[in-house]
Amino acid sequence: MSEFAVYLLWAGLVLGGLYLLLRFNGFWIYALLDRARRNDTTSLPLRYELPRYLKRILPNRIDFSGRWPGWDGWYFFVLPDAPDIPVKMVRGSLMTGLYGLEGIDNYDKVSLRLGNSEEVEFLCLIPTDETFDGTRQAFNHLSHHYLPKNSNLEMKPATLDVAIRGTRVDRDDETVQFGRIQGRWPNYQIEFSNPEAAATLKLQYQGKNILWWADIPGVFTYFAAFGSFEGEICYRRGTHHLDPQQIPDQQETYSLKGLGGFEHGFARKPFDFDPLWSPFRLLKTLAPSLKFVRYHYELFLPGPDQYGGFMLARGFGIDFRNRGGVFWKGSYIEIQNIRIEYPNRGESDSMSDCSGTQSTRFFRKWRVVARTTGGPLEYTATRSFPPAPVASDMIYYQFSFEGHFNGEEISGRGYGEYADI
Repeated sequence: MSEFAVYLLWAGLVLGGLYLLLRFNGFWIYALLDRARRNDTTSLPLRYELPRYLKRILPNRIDFSGRWPGWDGWYFFVLPDAPDIPVKMVRGSLMTGLYGLEGIDNYDKVSLRLGNSEEVEFLCLIPTDETFDGTRQAFNHLSHHYLPKNSNLEMKPATLDVAIRGTRVDRDDETVQFGRIQGRWPNYQIEFSNPEAAATLKLQYQGKNILWWADIPGVFTYFAAFGSFEGEICYRRGTHHLDPQQIPDQQETYSLKGLGGFEHGFARKPFDFDPLWSPFRLLKTLAPSLKFVRYHYELFLPGPDQYGGFMLARGFGIDFRNRGGVFWKGSYIEIQNIRIEYPNRGESDSMSDCSGTQSTRFFRKWRVVARTTGGPLEYTATRSFPPAPVASDMIYYQFSFEGHFNGEEISGRGYGEYADI
């Protein structure tokens, strides 16, 4: 055998071994690295709710101007119990940095004078039914901003109290609080505004059960905690308009009570991922239909003591995350495998953001089939509102569903995220 043939043999063995490690990552990563399956589902240690990746000057002082080793994100969503109020869902988030990949981040909104490590992200999504002269219209009311970390982020290092400020819509020389999350498990207080929709909300959250997606120390941790919300939402311009040609000014306030989730994710980010992704971006310019990574994440609520979710992340033919869980009648049941059946492309919608960038298309109806430790799970989900384009490759949405779990009929509503890169 020639020396070149030996090199080829060894290269093939190494590449084959790496592929097998990735292909069957679910068999070893949870045993060696990821603590997600071993973590408690009813209590949250303080270290999991506090900011993890930040830069300190002193133990109790934060350096907001320096480059941080990673990002933290706090997220929540609530689905109102009352079907007759205009608001159909609220999704909000505060992030201390960007993910670092164009298409997941919306670089069109990032300040040109600042780098990704110097920005924070604020998001508030409030799908709302509004009426104009008796005609109903659906509005997503997505408020999405990237803002300078040094001047717009307020955060405490030893307790969960994080806030982002932004410029007033009507006066660009004044800043106001866009969003704030504070508290200690299982109780959190949330104050958010949607400046474009002239809406504000105050919520009290009480957590109950935690669904762990990942917990790899020093790399990535993410969980979703299900619980109940109670508070109010105020539309300063109202939602019922007699004359569509006039700016409305009739304030409306609604009690907001319902189930939902509180999430915290944090990850080390030594660099942006755009340079690594550039070869695939070049391939997509040559063949726009090429897709390399699909991410589908859903949290569903069948009833007061019934909720669950799944995360399906597949790239280059390999499942990197294919798991979830259901809290069902006092028990936790693990979802071991998820398959999603999508309809043909004609039954989908594509939205454009304010810059005119077209987002990923997403379906109006799809079917989820899963294997769990408590029996088969399947449901058909239907999206009624348009998908909300967070970036060119990422959308958020709400949905309703009907199906079966272990022989019992289930139905309800949920929140989801979808990316197709």
